[in-house]
Amino acid sequence: MRSVRFPQLPPLDALVAFEAAAEHESFARAGEELFLTASAVAYQVKKLESHLAVSLFARHGKGVSLTPKGKEFLVLVKQALKGFEENVERIRHGKLRPVRLATQHAIAQFWLQKRLGNYQHDFPEHELEITAVSTVSGQPEETDLALGYFFHDPGRRWQKLWSERLLPVSAPNYVGKDDPVFYQDMHWHDDWRFWQDKFSGRQARTRRSSLYALLLQSVLDGQGAMVGRVSLLQDYLERGELVPWPDDSVNQVESGGYYLYRSAACDDHPVANHFYDWLTAQCASR
Repeated sequence: MRSVRFPQLPPLDALVAFEAAAEHESFARAGEELFLTASAVAYQVKKLESHLAVSLFARHGKGVSLTPKGKEFLVLVKQALKGFEENVERIRHGKLRPVRLATQHAIAQFWLQKRLGNYQHDFPEHELEITAVSTVSGQPEETDLALGYFFHDPGRRWQKLWSERLLPVSAPNYVGKDDPVFYQDMHWHDDWRFWQDKFSGRQARTRRSSLYALLLQSVLDGQGAMVGRVSLLQDYLERGELVPWPDDSVNQVESGGYYLYRSAACDDHPVANHFYDWLTAQCASR
């Protein structure tokens, strides 16, 4: 039944049935999850489609699939239901859910970790969940905040924090100038291209890994050279544990930058917004 107070809102039961049917692409499987018959789910979906005056599913012999409008509406429904559920939990337990931040392994280890300790010391009541991933999408899902490296501006809801500079580096005792070993990150696989002409005459071997920390440790152990991301490795450079390779004549190159994302789902989450502003301020003082 349509609400008199909120006449534009569809019934909650219909939204829940639609979300389950969309996730399973099946009225029958959605019914199993919701303890309803397939026909009851189909009825709720049909009622929702009538309310919206759009088709959310294409019906065919093998089942159902979302229409373009259905896919668009699913994003809105998931955000709304998730937000409502979290606010119910907040009222029930008297606290906000943890803030979720996704970032790349290298950023988590070499930039975020030491700052995160300061934040949690100053604001111990703020709960955070940090997920380290290989790559960060330009349209992150299932997270409140995301911190990632991109060659170009990833667009709406992303704010640039700082630019990156690249520099070939090695341990001070590395001597492989004529037949060097080049360590290469598989996700940042073309970093060496900026110095291709400079090193083209050398008989180089390449060793790859998807973990920047693993590459760094091999270079610190004197086994080769790598392209260092200066902002992430600044402490090693300042301590002299890493030096420009093959010598001080090699130039730094600016390439891409680091961007911070805030999802629409956390616009009303005070801790998420506080942490976002705190991270931004950390970069403003760089």
